[in-house]
Amino acid sequence: MTRELENLKKRVVITGLGVVAPNGIGKDAFWESVVEGRSAIDYVTSFDVSDLYCQIAGQVRDFDPTDYMNAKAARTTGRFSQFAVASAKLAVADAELDLSHLDAFRMGAVFGSSLAGNGNISDEMYQHLFTRGARGLHVLVGNEMTTHAATSHVFIELGMQGPNASSATGCVSGLDAIAAGRDTIRSGQADVMVVGGSEACVSSVGMTLLCHQNVLTHRNDDPKGASRPYDSTRDGLVLSEGGGAVVLESAEHALDRGADIYAEVRGYGSTTEAQHLLVADPSGAELAHAFRGALLESRIAPEDIDYVCAHGISSRDYDAADTRALKLVLGDRAYNIPVSSIKSTTGQPFAAGGAWQAVAACMVLRTDVVPPTTNYRNPDPQCDLDYVPNRARKARVDTIMLNSHSFGGTHAALIMRRFRQQPG
Repeated sequence: MTRELENLKKRVVITGLGVVAPNGIGKDAFWESVVEGRSAIDYVTSFDVSDLYCQIAGQVRDFDPTDYMNAKAARTTGRFSQFAVASAKLAVADAELDLSHLDAFRMGAVFGSSLAGNGNISDEMYQHLFTRGARGLHVLVGNEMTTHAATSHVFIELGMQGPNASSATGCVSGLDAIAAGRDTIRSGQADVMVVGGSEACVSSVGMTLLCHQNVLTHRNDDPKGASRPYDSTRDGLVLSEGGGAVVLESAEHALDRGADIYAEVRGYGSTTEAQHLLVADPSGAELAHAFRGALLESRIAPEDIDYVCAHGISSRDYDAADTRALKLVLGDRAYNIPVSSIKSTTGQPFAAGGAWQAVAACMVLRTDVVPPTTNYRNPDPQCDLDYVPNRARKARVDTIMLNSHSFGGTHAALIMRRFRQQPG
């Protein structure tokens, strides 16, 4: 085996994108709304929020699970699993992969979720228990509550039988899933991995718990302007829901079948604050270590980063950590490259967020357009970088850094680059 062929087996590329989001289903609808800065945030209508201080969220309103699975399966499958299946199937279709012609044991999946079945499944289960007791409760309710339910349903619907895992690292889960899928391909265990994250936490249980923690925005009077990352008036995250997935392949496998390659996954870094389950460290020190780890593994210098698709969830501490970490790692260059958060239009979907960022990053590489951070009106002295305020921007981008930050202090950084057959 030649060194070049061995290299192509180890290099991992993205060939398919799938999105189910409040602002669009499918990569094109999603990307158009993100670039145009069209907010998907509105008043919650699917359950009673009159007793909650936050009454707005990003809800996927035009989603029919029977477009992606049969009606019988849809009736008992959790909404977060439905989002995972839908985004996975959209990604496979976008990659133009005919799975029936591939070895099922050489295909796998990793999906992440933060609250998993603590969405519609828990809401319906608790209502059933309180009104009728356990009698008549569906036998699969317990299974559908678990994080691994989403991954399992993806395998069932796509007919895959290879490596599988689930990630439950909160908002970092989506990026963790991408890293895990990449490592599986690099190890030689699979040729194709479908990876991503999904959440259905816009629910009575989910929103009640988050309101109890006081981490959500109080801006009920301005739903579309409520998520304002890096703005001095930001006051908390806007909850969202949905799913996102990407298809990973070895570069050799993708090139052999003539696949359209969006990007190469180059490096990953992960750290934790080891401090508190809720209170975040705004210093950015731990995130900076994750950034450095991703750069080191990528063999890419800080000055080669052209754009940062940042976590940016409209939290005072989290947004400050993003900013300070970039300064620690990039130095003065941090002031000269675009940094933006798509969460300003999509809201924060926890585990699905990293997958959405990966999709957006691929579309940046495809279009040379950097999406804006909308609702940025009032500069914050602590957040003083170029956040691409309110309008998308044309820019030549070859290398992108992404980051996520979870409750519990976990940080993750991922580096993606425009694919070239001769690595650089």
